[in-house]
Amino acid sequence: MINSFVVQKQNPGFHMHDCTITKAILTERDLTFEFENGIYIFRDVGVMATGFAKLVFSKLYDIGCEIQYLRDDHRECVDFDTFQDDLHIGSVTVIYEAYNDFYAHFEGILTKYPDWKTIQINIFFDKLMVYYEDGPILL
Repeated sequence: MINSFVVQKQNPGFHMHDCTITKAILTERDLTFEFENGIYIFRDVGVMATGFAKLVFSKLYDIGCEIQYLRDDHRECVDFDTFQDDLHIGSVTVIYEAYNDFYAHFEGILTKYPDWKTIQINIFFDKLMVYYEDGPILL
């Protein structure tokens, strides 16, 4: 069974540290990240490690999202198609995330890729939904 909730930006109720983005889909107004191995959701009794999960950022602002690949000596802005193509080869392990009233910021490592890259993603949106399958409660 798939559950869902609307994220309160100042208190998201979940985290993705060490979780892996396996697929990304961009439409005109929405951006979706899929996590085959789930994310972590805060519960009254502890933290749940979900099964499959996806985040849907909707009502994207005109700027939509910015994606940058970082190297020791430079950073490179890439378009969404490049990022999506790279996800067909590898996945992104999230190492940092932050939210405020109008954007989300993620940093991660593109893994399982011939030349791993550090990635920064900024998403400018109005609404964020989380969809997930229940998983075990961790202590």
